Amino acid sequence: MKDFEQHTFFLTSHGCALAATCVVPATVRGAVLMITPFAEERKGTLPVFMQTARVLAKDGIASLRFDFAACGDSEGDFGTTPPAHFDADCDAALAWLSSAFPAAPIAVLGARTGALQAIRLAAKQPTVNALILWSPVTGPDFVRQLLQRRMVNDMVAYGKAQESRASLDERLRKGETIDLDGYAISGSFYAWAQTLVVQPATVPTFLVAGGHDEKTMTTCAEQAQRSERADLRFPPFWNTVGHVDLTQLISQTRAWLVSRLSHAVFPIALTDFSSDTAFAQFLSLGEAPNCLRVIADTPEGNPCAGVLFLHGWSGDRTGPHRLFVRFARRLAQDGFLCFRPDFYGRGLSDGEAADASIARMTENAQSALDALKQRLPPNTPLVVVAICSGCKVALSLAAKRQDISKLVLWSAESMGSLRSSATGLRKTLNALSSYARKLLRPETWKKIISGKVQTRLVTQALVKHETRTAEEARSEDAALKLFRSFRNPILFVFGGSDPDATGSSRAYAAYCRANKIPFIAHTVAHAGHSYYGEEWTRELLNVSQRFLKP
Repeated sequence: MKDFEQHTFFLTSHGCALAATCVVPATVRGAVLMITPFAEERKGTLPVFMQTARVLAKDGIASLRFDFAACGDSEGDFGTTPPAHFDADCDAALAWLSSAFPAAPIAVLGARTGALQAIRLAAKQPTVNALILWSPVTGPDFVRQLLQRRMVNDMVAYGKAQESRASLDERLRKGETIDLDGYAISGSFYAWAQTLVVQPATVPTFLVAGGHDEKTMTTCAEQAQRSERADLRFPPFWNTVGHVDLTQLISQTRAWLVSRLSHAVFPIALTDFSSDTAFAQFLSLGEAPNCLRVIADTPEGNPCAGVLFLHGWSGDRTGPHRLFVRFARRLAQDGFLCFRPDFYGRGLSDGEAADASIARMTENAQSALDALKQRLPPNTPLVVVAICSGCKVALSLAAKRQDISKLVLWSAESMGSLRSSATGLRKTLNALSSYARKLLRPETWKKIISGKVQTRLVTQALVKHETRTAEEARSEDAALKLFRSFRNPILFVFGGSDPDATGSSRAYAAYCRANKIPFIAHTVAHAGHSYYGEEWTRELLNVSQRFLKP
């Protein structure tokens, strides 16, 4: 018998379809609701939530993780969603979990702002028996950090911040909507976030700061009647590029939660999972433990074309700041059937992140493309849209497939011998520059002297940034050799502030000209690698949509 089953479906909150994933063990001894943070931190916390859910299932603990309205794969637009809906989403998710596992003790696990919402939920819902808080951050501090990121992005794009933090803050106070971290943050969200603060907790609480925001952690401990704290340190996984080993965090969370469950076995009252809406379907390709999870954005009537989306190395099927979600739903309105898979070990798909590779990602893309083709009328055009290292997968896939009619490649990384040796050096220098700035801060030296800086993690960040083995480089060159015969149009889009854009753009242009491959290259002025700005996003999507029109 399998340890657990994983179901992805839509639950309803205030008339909005929320994407949710439930992990159901064979025998249920308890359940946990997982609450993610907002904006890009949702994407950063998804891997550890899914790893935790699967570990807990082996101990008989069911779990439910959901995307807030206008977040992830859920319905809605973030800038126009009333923030009160986010509290209602927590209520709806908890109600669903309670009905699915009646009488089972329920814990709520929240990360960052999700931790503050977990406290708020426990204060008003007597069905919550325990709290687990990972690196909690208050709403005001979260918004402040978004403002800081906005200024950093502006400095990279324009050489200086376009507005001061005080000016941006004042605009939000006045009720304006501004672009932060690729999301439209409204004045109403800002006002709601000011209320997201620590409040008393009467249920047993497990606190893990991880070396971040000790002030909020101390306040949480003081406000909790029964709390226990884990002395763990880990990188800020919610905004770290790449995959972070959080084995200790998961292990200690599991041990604390299991110790508080009864030994009773509780009934399961699951109904049929609703996997379809008017705009999307959830699909599973293959069998566990090698199941590929896909969301299909569906048009009305027969599709005019099929589009396969391929995310980057550390991303998931939603794309950076929901780029893939937005573009796929726009294309679905134009009659395209869109498949957005999570690669093996990523997002909601099975597997371990450490086992992922470009070769395996290409195998996953092949399986997803075959499944997409089966759902299309004969001779319907097939298109691939990819970003970052997903572009390597797209080129490797198209090198072996003659049925791909167009490629749309955003921020394509150079493959094989097309990659300049300066790329790795530039990444190292950028990392060194970042750490050099930190070393100028007195608080950093205090952490070093007290042993609170994990130098092993710093070393990994400096020397293990997207490196390739010689075998991987040879494999990429082999794919490029096969790709020479591709004769269908390609759209390359790069961000003007992406440090690798110039080299990659020139390399691919020269390659396509030499091999008589039709292509268009477009640069979104000032945009970074992931187009974190609404104007940049609109230009990216508009250019790509025009290219795909029949």
